[in-house]
Amino acid sequence: MPLRFSRDWSAYTVVSALDILQGRSAAPVSGRLVLVGSSALGLTDRVSTPLSASTAGVMVHASALSSLLDARAHLEPAPWPGRWLATLFAALVVGLATISFPRLSALTSVASLAAASLLWVVLAYGLSRHDAWFSTTGPLVTNLFLLAIAVPFEWQVSQRRSRRLLGTLHQYVASAVVDSLLRSNVKDPLLPQQADVTTLVADMQAYTSHVESLTVEAAAQLTREFLGCLTRPVLKHRGTLDKYTGDGLVAFWGAPLAQAGHADLALDAAKDILQEIARYNDVRRQAGLTPLRVRIGVESGPSMAGDFGTAQRSVYTAVGDSVNTASRLEQVARDMPYDVIIGPGAASRCTRHELIVLGEVTLRGKEKSTTLFAFAPAVAPSGISSR
Repeated sequence: MPLRFSRDWSAYTVVSALDILQGRSAAPVSGRLVLVGSSALGLTDRVSTPLSASTAGVMVHASALSSLLDARAHLEPAPWPGRWLATLFAALVVGLATISFPRLSALTSVASLAAASLLWVVLAYGLSRHDAWFSTTGPLVTNLFLLAIAVPFEWQVSQRRSRRLLGTLHQYVASAVVDSLLRSNVKDPLLPQQADVTTLVADMQAYTSHVESLTVEAAAQLTREFLGCLTRPVLKHRGTLDKYTGDGLVAFWGAPLAQAGHADLALDAAKDILQEIARYNDVRRQAGLTPLRVRIGVESGPSMAGDFGTAQRSVYTAVGDSVNTASRLEQVARDMPYDVIIGPGAASRCTRHELIVLGEVTLRGKEKSTTLFAFAPAVAPSGISSR
């Protein structure tokens, strides 16, 4: 039993055996509790206690008797409910772990459990002085269980969630770009920032006339196949798919990571889109269907690229004058014999493509005229200069 050595020899009436044998003891014993023991060093009944390094063994019994009498007289303070406090602490740690572990990294979770264990050691040291009967190791075993089971489990769940998010990201960003993004160790690569980008806007001409006579299922199938022809070249040439616009898409190069020759990459994608549409039209002709025409606008320039939106919904996109210009160029293509119209920013940045100058046009929303470019054909039409 735990003993409180709160009294030394002076608190007791001590009568030596010699006084009793010689009849000199006048201490009354009637109605008292008497302990008989030895204090002689030669009898080896000596123990170490908080009172001294060598205390007579009878003093241990005296302290035990005093503790029992004090408890019965309510002089001893009631012990604290150590077991309940330990259980409450363990339950609190488990509750906090359930809430926080899904939001923390594995390393942070381990550090949190270590801090909780250290806190419990400090608390247990204070509690054991008031209740020596409870197990101080219970909460530590609980933390060990969380370390061995909960932390690896949450890490596995986090990894599975990350793989699912990466799978979604691969649908919009080229795999090479995602891999470079993961290797870059950029703290927040999706944070809006100024970047030099090339934007490609593609659309199907006369979409309504192609689908107005089709069933809903056939129209959806046509749209999916057409968008596939646009998407594959974009991802193949490391572009970032911004969004689908019904029967078209917007993509850009140069963000979230800077890309050397991003204008050439966008023009490579534009050429591959034309080839994809040509092959798709061959299939349509064999089926007795009318061919489709794609219109593409490409322009380069400074833009703000990043994660934009609200707390409820956000999207990674690029905004800026060059993005708007690419959209205007795509609209201009409907009135020209060229499927790809290239702006002056992209033309000045590309190095691997031969372009021709189409002339100058004042685009909607622009005060100054914009020089238009296109891919140089094998034989340039008369009146069109080569670049």
